[in-house]
Amino acid sequence: MRQKVKFILKSRGVSATAATTPETAADRVEEASASLARSVYDRGSLSSHVVSTRREVQQLKLYVDGVLAELLEIHR
Repeated sequence: MRQKVKFILKSRGVSATAATTPETAADRVEEASASLARSVYDRGSLSSHVVSTRREVQQLKLYVDGVLAELLEIHR
């Protein structure tokens, strides 16, 4: 993602100094997405080994749907 941002900004003639903030923001979004994906995986793993309520499973499915939509670039 950072490479895409860097390429776009460079092609628009944005200076290296001005590009720092958007690149950093892209890094933070990417880190947060990775962290969310890991959390969803960990929670799913736990749910498969421990009894969970229907509501917990439904909430987990919403998280999984969100992560997969982002990873697969599927937006409704």
